[in-house]
Amino acid sequence: MKKVLALTAIVLVLLIALTGCVNVNYEVTLNKDGTADIAYVYGFEKESLQKLGSTSESMTNDMKQNAENGGYEIEPYSDDTIEGFKAKKHVDNLSDISLEETFGSENITDSEENQFRIEKKGLKTVYSQNAKIDLSSMDSTTASVVKMKYTVKLPTKVGDNNASEVSEDGKTLTWNLAAGEINEINFEASSSNLVVEIIVIVVIAIVVIGVVIILLKKSKKDKKENSDDNKETSVVLDSEAEELETHEEEKIDEVEEDNDDKKQDEE
Repeated sequence: MKKVLALTAIVLVLLIALTGCVNVNYEVTLNKDGTADIAYVYGFEKESLQKLGSTSESMTNDMKQNAENGGYEIEPYSDDTIEGFKAKKHVDNLSDISLEETFGSENITDSEENQFRIEKKGLKTVYSQNAKIDLSSMDSTTASVVKMKYTVKLPTKVGDNNASEVSEDGKTLTWNLAAGEINEINFEASSSNLVVEIIVIVVIAIVVIGVVIILLKKSKKDKKENSDDNKETSVVLDSEAEELETHEEEKIDEVEEDNDDKKQDEE
């Protein structure tokens, strides 16, 4: 893979020309849709440039050309102490992010374990990275003139991480990379999909309401059936009582007739 920003080229320039310091700030913004925006700044100390009677433009031409060839947009960069250039581009897939481009293949590889990850876990989206930027090959002289930062901006608040700095909202992580050492980058952040959660809640609510309606209808039906059964039972009992009463009356009438007959016979 072609290096867009070879750190070794910067170090070479520094060792030959500078007695000051260069800043390398690399920033990745992860978007909710799985895309990313990359931006990095290479800046030389203004004081050192003035001492040399040079400009950042003349010292970064090759690096800017390489960045443009890699699809980056280039613009001048300057603040109170640093002067250089800023390169930026948008990538549709996280696999298109190459840390080799900035830190050099001798320091980091674009292997799977160093890549950003976006995973779906239930209703959550998990963002993570477990990378190693190996700058142990840099000697003490190089380490003294190079300042490097690695920044990740997340769409949600971070959880576990080993960043040097975390913004107040918990969404921006910054690592101060140490030259001459192996720098580990670890973080994990998770966000919930509000739309999906709302849909799930609505579906559950509809199911619950449906179950309640069914149970209420069944309860009413059971009550009605019980009421009808009770009415039928009452009718049967009333009929049986009437029959019994009629039968008793007939018996009484028969007894009275018998008694009347006996009286007549006796007379």
